[in-house]
Amino acid sequence: MAYLHLWQPGMSSIQLQDFDSGEPVTLALNPEKNAVQNAQALYKRHQKLKRTRDAVMPLLEAVETELHYLEQIEAALVQTAQYTDGDDLTALDEIRDELVQQGYMDDPYQRPGRSRTDKLPNFHRFCTPSGTEIWVGRNNNQNEALTFKAANDYDLWFHTQEIPGSHVLLRRAPGAQASDDDLAWTANIAAWFSRAQQSEQVPVVYTKPKHVYKPKGARPGMVIYKHEQVLWGQPQAAKAYLQQ
Repeated sequence: MAYLHLWQPGMSSIQLQDFDSGEPVTLALNPEKNAVQNAQALYKRHQKLKRTRDAVMPLLEAVETELHYLEQIEAALVQTAQYTDGDDLTALDEIRDELVQQGYMDDPYQRPGRSRTDKLPNFHRFCTPSGTEIWVGRNNNQNEALTFKAANDYDLWFHTQEIPGSHVLLRRAPGAQASDDDLAWTANIAAWFSRAQQSEQVPVVYTKPKHVYKPKGARPGMVIYKHEQVLWGQPQAAKAYLQQ
């Protein structure tokens, strides 16, 4: 409407300047309509597209959330593709129970769900060269136990940045400071126990456990965090260490 003086009868398009960017924008026009009628038609189209966007965006966000959750399940299954002991089998049972509870699969045996227990799961446990312990969740159930039950104020919490993977704790003694080597080792472990384990370098965030939260209504294992710092983990270095 600000450029009505540029319109001429019979125009099928007009090039105008964008108010925000200053860049030229070409608008298609109906040559059988005058300038005001074309402007009204464009405004009606804008309103329709805006309503469509408002309706579609929540659906898109829900799909992306569900996709991220299923990728998290996949990352946990990859860790136990071949189980070698009872702890691995327990981890697979927990994943099955979770998928049943979330409605992704039926339990053909109609077994009752696992009762809640205060006993901590048997996490993966490793040590840095300095002897500092690293704990790793095997699935979403263990990830939540690791983050919200096992972690204390002295630990550091690690997770691959925007990549599905395990929750990882660097266990620190009261008053102890984590060395750069300990941080690097833990980042490598977090990178290996993630969906990006075949990469050369993976961004890994770490923060204090008190800065990790579970959003209301979020699926198992899904958390948000703040006050994080970023390291580059090397999953292949962790692989070489774990295969020793």
